[in-house]
Amino acid sequence: MDNQDNQQRSRRKVKDIFSPHELKPGVFFETPETSQMPEENEEGISVEMEEKLVAISRIETVSGSQEEKEEKEEKEEKEEKEEMREEERQESGETIVIKPPTRKKIKNLKPFLLFGIPIVLVALYYIGFVASARADIEIITQKTEIPFSKSIVVDSNVSSIDTRKAVIPGNLFVFNSTETEEFKSTGQGKDETKAKGVITIYNNYSTSPQILVATTRFETPYHKIFRLDSRVVVPGATTENGKLVPSTIDVKVTADKPGPDYNIGPCQLPDCKFTIPGFQGMPEFEGFYGVSKQPMTGGSLGEVPMVSAEDIKNAEGAILDKIMDSINQDVENKVPKELIILPGAKSGVKISKIESDAKIGDYTDKFTVSAEIEIKVIAFNKNHMINFIQSILGEDKDENYDFCGEPQIEYSDLEADFERGSLKMTIKTNQTLCHQIDLDAIENALLGKDKEELDEILRNIPGVQEAKVKLWPFWIRKVPNSQEKINLSVK
Repeated sequence: MDNQDNQQRSRRKVKDIFSPHELKPGVFFETPETSQMPEENEEGISVEMEEKLVAISRIETVSGSQEEKEEKEEKEEKEEKEEMREEERQESGETIVIKPPTRKKIKNLKPFLLFGIPIVLVALYYIGFVASARADIEIITQKTEIPFSKSIVVDSNVSSIDTRKAVIPGNLFVFNSTETEEFKSTGQGKDETKAKGVITIYNNYSTSPQILVATTRFETPYHKIFRLDSRVVVPGATTENGKLVPSTIDVKVTADKPGPDYNIGPCQLPDCKFTIPGFQGMPEFEGFYGVSKQPMTGGSLGEVPMVSAEDIKNAEGAILDKIMDSINQDVENKVPKELIILPGAKSGVKISKIESDAKIGDYTDKFTVSAEIEIKVIAFNKNHMINFIQSILGEDKDENYDFCGEPQIEYSDLEADFERGSLKMTIKTNQTLCHQIDLDAIENALLGKDKEELDEILRNIPGVQEAKVKLWPFWIRKVPNSQEKINLSVK
């Protein structure tokens, strides 16, 4: 009974795996001749099962080979059809569209997983821990300050520092500048100008000369009075054939009153002549007279521009300011940048010349002012001053310390002698000294050290007051083994 049950289970197992139409008759299926199963023991059942399994494997091999063959034939058939279509399209002139090949799926990732991932990890380690590793180390040294105060002389007549005499070299600069500028008059004055001209005096009275004093009056028929500008001697007349021939002389005259009314035209015989009112009622009145060939001009009345005292004052101030600006520009451009000019090292303004082409009260709308000034400057090199200070302090300095930092110097009690070119002063400062540090030795000692080792090394270096260490990237824990990757600075 047990054998029959086992046989039934074996048959059901085979039937569960294969479809009935896939199996050959008589191999797994019972034929009429083999419908009756003989009774066998357990060993017989086992042999039968082995035979059936061998048959299954054979069927699988035959079935797999058949499928591969069919797939190959189907693929070749598709390629032939595709070639025929391409030939037909080429003959008909149809555009051929070539499709890009489809990507094949990676069938086996095991080589990549075995070799690619370790390589990537090694590269990341190199970048993160070797190539990009850096250490920034800042060391603050021990410092001390020494006060310094002393009187010193800057002398333009010496060329080197003399610590015993407390003298350093200086430079004397002399700047000269001349400026000329035109200004407008702002004052107002009354224009009361008298007309002027020339008349010719006739002596038709006698052969004797006649003296006429300055301001002698000459009057026109229209009662306009003109006066002689200066004393004159009218020569005597001559005689020819018993007849008197008059003599003449030209003289300058000025109108008696200002104004344009005296700007008269020429006055000539027979219609016009100048008479002398002083001879009125005397025989000389008809014998002495004058005429003018040119008009009298220049007479005027009214307000005109006038140079005032305020105009002259403002003009002089403006021209001096302009010259000062010019000199200050010269000082900035011509004095070397490394030289220092203290506020008390400039002389006062020496005015060599200041003049104007107009005076106060002149009637003119413009006038010109010229000026020339001189300024002296004493300058010195700051490095000379620092070298002087450090030379004196260096005599008692600790050999383990060096001068560091530029001292801030205070200057006071300045006394300048611009004729001699010297400047006396008092200087005060605090000079900083820093403990000496061997950077190369420190770099070599820190290579490859972790933070605990760094702290211990830096703590025991003489002269180190404080140290700051920064490792990058943040995940590294040691200083790189290359000095090129260490940035060491000292403050």
